[in-house]
Amino acid sequence: MPDSRVDELRQRLRALGYLDAGVDRFVLGPARGARRPAVIALLASLRIGLIAALLLGPSAAIGVGGRMPGLITGPRDASVVAVYMGILFGAAVAAAALVASLLVAAAAGHRLAGRARALSRGAGLVVAIACLVYLTLWWRTASMGWSAPVWTAFALAVAAAISVLLGHAVNVTAFAVMMAGRTGLTPQTARSTSWRMSFAAGLIAFAGAAALLLITARASGGGGDAPPLTVVPSGLRVELVAIDGFDPVIFEQLASAGRVPSLARLARGATARMSSPPATDPARDWTTIATGQPPERHGVHELETRRVAGVQGSVGSVGPSRIGRALRDATDLLRLTRPSVASLTERREKTMWEVAEDAGLRTAVIDWWATWPAESTGGTRGIVLSDRATLRLERGGPLDAEIAPASLYDRLRSEWPGVQAESASEVAQWLSGLPSSEADVRAVLQRSAEIDAIQLALARRVSTPPPDLLAIYLPGLDIAQHALLGAGTLPPSVMAGRLDALRSYYVFLDRLLAFLAAPAPDLLAAIVTQPGRVGTPADGMLALSGPHTAAGVRVDARPTDVMPTVLHALGVPISRDLAGAPLVNVFSGEFRAKYPVREVATYGRPSTITLSRTGQPLDQEMIDRLRSLGYIR
Repeated sequence: MPDSRVDELRQRLRALGYLDAGVDRFVLGPARGARRPAVIALLASLRIGLIAALLLGPSAAIGVGGRMPGLITGPRDASVVAVYMGILFGAAVAAAALVASLLVAAAAGHRLAGRARALSRGAGLVVAIACLVYLTLWWRTASMGWSAPVWTAFALAVAAAISVLLGHAVNVTAFAVMMAGRTGLTPQTARSTSWRMSFAAGLIAFAGAAALLLITARASGGGGDAPPLTVVPSGLRVELVAIDGFDPVIFEQLASAGRVPSLARLARGATARMSSPPATDPARDWTTIATGQPPERHGVHELETRRVAGVQGSVGSVGPSRIGRALRDATDLLRLTRPSVASLTERREKTMWEVAEDAGLRTAVIDWWATWPAESTGGTRGIVLSDRATLRLERGGPLDAEIAPASLYDRLRSEWPGVQAESASEVAQWLSGLPSSEADVRAVLQRSAEIDAIQLALARRVSTPPPDLLAIYLPGLDIAQHALLGAGTLPPSVMAGRLDALRSYYVFLDRLLAFLAAPAPDLLAAIVTQPGRVGTPADGMLALSGPHTAAGVRVDARPTDVMPTVLHALGVPISRDLAGAPLVNVFSGEFRAKYPVREVATYGRPSTITLSRTGQPLDQEMIDRLRSLGYIR
């Protein structure tokens, strides 16, 4: 038999106007039968959570796409993320509604009649404001703000409506819980509600959200549309070679002995010493150099990322903490995530070659970290051989955006046997001149050298005519260094032999890079180095050689200074939004006087064009390759 006390509760709520609206009837549906107030609060809160899941899930997916651009790669990913976020935030809102209802009912005490409506409205107001602030800031993280006024106004209107609705649901739930079990303590007047009051509440919420978005956008000072980039031709083209695993001490020893003449000649130009972070990660550090922004801005934090089940995109690592590792291991065990590799979709800032291409210059980049999926935004002006290009050339098959423009693939694929033979011959010639060493040491040197030689061979094939900016990443020295010295606990005799083998690799690199040291009237040769995966901190280096450089100048720099320095050499204006600045003192006085630094407000965000990808992804092959080279476990 129904509990007359609860039936009386529903009659009182109806008399007060709390069961007139469809939302009220849905949320307060559990207020029937023999149920205690706490049970009513629990069941009503679950219904509020369901409403929140349906409304906040899609909204949260938009914010996730802005905060973690690598996670959502298409509509299917967005739908899956919306389901995940709906479950998460639905549970959170249900818990908040339950706690708010019970706390307000407990705080009301026995003097309920005078305070019930005010307390329940207060609870609803708190939830509505919290939801509105959250949705507004969530939309802001999508990197749109008022730069897209129509979409922003629509989003804020939706946020205001969701916030008012959820606040109202908490309000009626808290009131019903306070009324339950307290007969005779009913407010004397019915609730005054109308569509005009709801509309007014929505307008107030919209105005508050718009003001919050405007204030936070001004405080951040970022974003905005990129202005046109006007190039003042300096007459220079830049060839930038990035060498990972470079030890300045070993280099100085070899340079003093005359064993690396080409590298030494480059270092006699203008050089900058760069401090490196104590904990190195190749994808993070080289993206910092390429973008002129710290990891907090460019978004690539670690080489090894995670791919969420059901989603093509990936999410960055949760960090090196024990809790983070435990969370990662747990989600892997539950098959909610699986290992992946940092990619272009995670990056939130433009690289030096993308900015140069936007300015109308011809560019080519070879094997740089986080360049897959390869994208060329300027037609034939930009060439990208991503960090997966050699894998695709080895295995063949349709492209999965490993190379851009895609028309380049067929030619490189046909020339691939020649590239491999040329590189193998060059490495074999070098190895034949080395003293005999352990077979495993020789195998490490051969594999590392072939990787570097292949990148340079590919660069030669895509650099005719020479581009305005050529950027090549060479990982071989870091691979050899990590394989030969990474164990750390080696007998002195073994360590000495491996150090000699590592020194010989510098000599091989010197032979490979002899073309950079050859004088040319329009060539600015640049070498940028990082210490690689070593246990002790070491400095990086930027060395510039060629016309208009200040030979012998030595300056201190940051990794974020490399990108603006290269762009300034090319005559491209510098964004005031960059964390780094051009190293003007590495250029001659004549160059500084003729080409002062010009600035623009921003370079804008990277392109979000969805690429046509028809080939089989090489995800597992990339992971296996990196694992075999010691990058991931």
